[in-house]
Amino acid sequence: MGLFDIFSSKPTPKKIDKITKRMLNEHHQQQVRQEAIEELIAFGTDYAILALVKRLGTNFRDTIKNEQEKRYIDQVLVEHFGQRSVVPLEQYVRSEQTISAAIRTLAKLVDDERVVTVCVETLGGYPPNDHRSIDPKLQLVDALADYEDERVVPAVMPHALDHDDDIRVKAIGLLEARIDKDHPLYDEVVETLIKVLKDALASGRIVRRAARALGALGVDLSDRREELDEFVPDGYSIGEDGRLSGQ
Repeated sequence: MGLFDIFSSKPTPKKIDKITKRMLNEHHQQQVRQEAIEELIAFGTDYAILALVKRLGTNFRDTIKNEQEKRYIDQVLVEHFGQRSVVPLEQYVRSEQTISAAIRTLAKLVDDERVVTVCVETLGGYPPNDHRSIDPKLQLVDALADYEDERVVPAVMPHALDHDDDIRVKAIGLLEARIDKDHPLYDEVVETLIKVLKDALASGRIVRRAARALGALGVDLSDRREELDEFVPDGYSIGEDGRLSGQ
């Protein structure tokens, strides 16, 4: 049976994997990669669709050809396969590292509520102390910033205390942009930012970003002056009105 599969046109997983390697090899000529793409389209199985999705998460050094191929894959997934692409796209977003393009394609096929659900659940699977999943966490926070949904703030808040500084900056920026004194999670966000301010392991960049957010949110720290004075970064101070201000 194994030998038969090799010489048949049956779209076995083994054959699809072999074609996928050709599609994802930037050292092949573009024509060779395009032929591989067309073979996968012709197979049209769920596994072949997932293989096509993988092209969205692969970047080549030739940026022009890279973007051309990705645009074509996006078009095929949306216009040719349509709703059959949704599950493979979601599967890819939930399990892989380079997922921004897959999220954008998914957003063309489902409503905002479902995109946010996938992103929130996926981000929730990566704890703040997970240093092996920096790239997907960054991309998920970026993606969630595009949606006005009540689930975004609680999903992103833990990552103000993330292992990675870039994630912390993005998370704090999102929280600052989404929260005001009337928001039901205002107090919880403030306490999170204060934890960042007091975090002995936080870099100066992160502490200053937290201080700036606390100031922008108009947090009154008058009653916590003694507790926080030693944690206020250089160039910042707690004013008479209790607000943090500085650079």
